[in-house]
Amino acid sequence: MMPERVCLQPCLGSTSAAATVGRQATYAALAELGRAADLGCAPALFAEVPEDVIFIQQDYVIAIESCDRLCANHLVAQKGYPVHATVRVDEVLRGAGMDSAALPAETLPLDHPAVVAVCAEIVRVARQLLEGAA
Repeated sequence: MMPERVCLQPCLGSTSAAATVGRQATYAALAELGRAADLGCAPALFAEVPEDVIFIQQDYVIAIESCDRLCANHLVAQKGYPVHATVRVDEVLRGAGMDSAALPAETLPLDHPAVVAVCAEIVRVARQLLEGAA
């Protein structure tokens, strides 16, 4: 049986603008995808909170990564499940002509161009996975 939902699993980097943009874009993508998406929580998954374990068991998992450490990928793999796609925040921003180092590290509005660009990529990847399952 193919998954009918995606789990958006953002990294938890706390000191970089890319991590902040990634989280903000994840929230925006969750709103746009509606009932087709679940929001993964790294601390809850690490602690094996049942809801978060179910997300990675039953959904397509999309890791939203903000640096080369790939923490979201590693956490999901550590729990024994695959990541079906990875959105690299820095790559998306670079492709959109933005430098994450030039962005403020504090929370940006959801309509900020950096957040919009990363959100669009998350939604594109999610729809591609979900449509491939149809």
